[in-house]
Amino acid sequence: MKTIGRIFFIALLIGFSTSQWHCSNSDKEAEYECFKGETYMRFSDFKKSLASFKKATDLKSDYAEAYWRMGTAYAGLNNAAEMEKSYRLAIEKDPNFLDAYYSLGLALVAKGNHEEGIKIYSKAIELKPDSALGYNNLGVALHGKGDYDKAIVEFKKSIEKQKTFTEAYFNLGNAYAKKNELPNAIEAYTKATQTRTDYSQAYFELAVTYNKLGRNAEALNNFGLYYFWTNNYTSAVEQFSRAVALDPKYAIGFNNLAFVYSKLGANAKAIENYKIAASLGYEPAQQILTQNKITWADNKSK
Repeated sequence: MKTIGRIFFIALLIGFSTSQWHCSNSDKEAEYECFKGETYMRFSDFKKSLASFKKATDLKSDYAEAYWRMGTAYAGLNNAAEMEKSYRLAIEKDPNFLDAYYSLGLALVAKGNHEEGIKIYSKAIELKPDSALGYNNLGVALHGKGDYDKAIVEFKKSIEKQKTFTEAYFNLGNAYAKKNELPNAIEAYTKATQTRTDYSQAYFELAVTYNKLGRNAEALNNFGLYYFWTNNYTSAVEQFSRAVALDPKYAIGFNNLAFVYSKLGANAKAIENYKIAASLGYEPAQQILTQNKITWADNKSK
């Protein structure tokens, strides 16, 4: 699915942005050119940043960080060939340069070279065995190759290293979905939303997965959450309303409908739906009404 490719790319970009923005070279002039290049990068002036990084490598031929940053500049200019070349040069100059491995892995996987991407990320893990990002990105490369079982193993390792790694949970869900292990996919996607409440793509995939299982009210509820977190409140109301029409006992659906009505300033409708959720035993709705000194005991669900 397109959504899978998109989120994998975002997950990989975490590795692309983890380095610290400073140069630590003995050659002061090269360091200054590197600093200039970084500054130009901040303003997305990739041509000027590239010129500065080239000067830095001319002044210091083994300046691995400048080669790596040169790769980021080429990425900004959409020059994939030179970007990859620069990342390889950075690794050649410094075989322990972790960020360069992450960036090269991203470039390789993005162009479909999963086999070499797997090797690059495996090397990154050798350099930093406790890196949740390394295992996640290795899983991404394996997933791209179609080796979902091995990808699942790596995503789980990533989560073991970092319990709140949202993208790893999401990627795990995608791998389970590919294997048609839908309950496992739901569990993983749900974990993604628990670690980041506004992760809209996870709600979308949850909706798709629930729909496959024939759990239509839950599917509609998660489509509603997807629309809510993408600020499309009108569509969110529509989906939540369809969910509770389908299942009049669906307390969380009424609660979510109430919440989006409150966001829209439709307070009477919000209270009405909070009352239904509360009368169905949904404690968060009961707490909201209690805080506002609103009773619900006599309210009847639809």
